[in-house]
Amino acid sequence: MIGPSGDVIKRLMNSVILRSLLILLLGVRFALALEPTPRPDPARFAGEIATFTKQEPEKGGIVFTGSSSIRLWPHLNKDFPGLPIVNRGFGGSLANDLIVYFDTVVARHEPKLVVAYAGGNDIEKKLTVQETFDDCTHFLTLTHERFPKARVILNSVKIAPKRVMQIPQVNELNERLQTWSAAKDWLRFLDSTSYLADAQGLPIPNYFRADNLHLNDSGYAKWQAILDPVLREEWDKVK
Repeated sequence: MIGPSGDVIKRLMNSVILRSLLILLLGVRFALALEPTPRPDPARFAGEIATFTKQEPEKGGIVFTGSSSIRLWPHLNKDFPGLPIVNRGFGGSLANDLIVYFDTVVARHEPKLVVAYAGGNDIEKKLTVQETFDDCTHFLTLTHERFPKARVILNSVKIAPKRVMQIPQVNELNERLQTWSAAKDWLRFLDSTSYLADAQGLPIPNYFRADNLHLNDSGYAKWQAILDPVLREEWDKVK
């Protein structure tokens, strides 16, 4: 019997090596895909959180918390007259930051109602939709576990001209959060994004400041009109 020639053996070895390298590369890629995206260091908010802790907590009311869309809301209390609102938004925050600083921004106020806005900065910081969803639902679940009698309003993540490339991820995140919220009798998902979009689903510039990211007075006025009846309805359930 004549054995395989040297060229055949060489080709077989090369084929085996090539397959091995492909398997190795796929394995490395899969392992990297499993690595969680690093969340920004929460310590960057140490100053703002320290300011919050120095203020006497207003207990038993409504806590608004989240990123700059909450922090920059002008005249929040005046926009919802007659309601005991405390603003605990801090700009640039992710859902993970709300978890880390939960005791300061939420728990110390012993709220009966929490109004939350988070997720946009998470996508901006390259977290996947799944990671953002997990962090948002972690915060919401934590809120319910600590204050089981409290109601929670979750605002949808808004779109903006500056982040137009992220609209598909934002839409997917909002859909997933809405579906998840529907099964929770203590949680109400509020669509506060649709009004910002034109017929093509793109942001309407007239609702944004010059930075093309944050809402202007017109944008907040529309949001206020959407949120006000829902906020009062939920407050009536717990006051």
